[in-house]
Amino acid sequence: MRRILLLALATAVTAPALGYVVGPLAAQVLGDEVPESAEAPSPDAQSAEGQTPDSSMDTLGPDSLNRIWLALDLPGALDIMREEGEAMTDQIADDYLPNSSASSWVNAVARIYDPQTMARGMQGAFGEDLAGVDPQPVLAFFESDLGQRIIRLEMSARRAFLDEDTEEAARERVRSDAVPSQRAELIEQFITANDLVEYNTAGAMNTNLAFLTALSQAEIFEMSEQDILAQVYDGSEENRRDTEEWLRAYLTMAYQPLSDEELGVYIDFSRTEEGQRLNRALFAGFGEMYTEQYRAIGLAVARQLTAQEL
Repeated sequence: MRRILLLALATAVTAPALGYVVGPLAAQVLGDEVPESAEAPSPDAQSAEGQTPDSSMDTLGPDSLNRIWLALDLPGALDIMREEGEAMTDQIADDYLPNSSASSWVNAVARIYDPQTMARGMQGAFGEDLAGVDPQPVLAFFESDLGQRIIRLEMSARRAFLDEDTEEAARERVRSDAVPSQRAELIEQFITANDLVEYNTAGAMNTNLAFLTALSQAEIFEMSEQDILAQVYDGSEENRRDTEEWLRAYLTMAYQPLSDEELGVYIDFSRTEEGQRLNRALFAGFGEMYTEQYRAIGLAVARQLTAQEL
């Protein structure tokens, strides 16, 4: 599992590896109780699919925010991230828990990855960070034929990366310098324009910190704040290198059907003020969601272990 946030859609005791991306998808966790900000929704709440931004996003205007939300297919992005997260919790259970079938664990994971919970966790920070942005350039690009095609390509590639063999094949293509030089240069320009390495590396460190801090509540994993910070920083360079390779592999695969000219148009949009603000808002929204998820997962593991000790 990686941790990467892409603009239109794109580690000893360690926190599980993450995956954001940049676009809606290039933009990336366990407990017996979910933080207040991630409580399960009321029974009559809508499903995340087709869900529109809540009142916290009114600063930009609900109609424009709703159009941006849907143009970026953020419900679809959240659905893929839910699948990634659920697969990751299975790995965490194998690593940390002798009884991962306990109802308290299963219920905790279900609450954390509830579609409404995930949408609420992302919406508030996304809308707040996007406040004051002129929505028209964003909508003009992402509601266009090219913009919608880009979104579909990012979604398709992110879903394909759920398969480990597919991801590894994409990574190997990058490692072996099989990508044409002109396309590789455009991918680097896209990564730089959206500051993807820095955003994703910082996001991974924040979520690792949240997970380990929560996990340390279990006596068996008790750690001081200094110990936790040391572990987070010790893995930062390895995480950065892995993030760089993941981004190149994912973006190369996602944008392969685009012409160099079309990818250049996307890069040009990313460099505009509105493109930069949208990118930042996506990282803010997904970052808030991921941090709360990883804190909740750490608490869930800690409480599960404590209950077993008793």
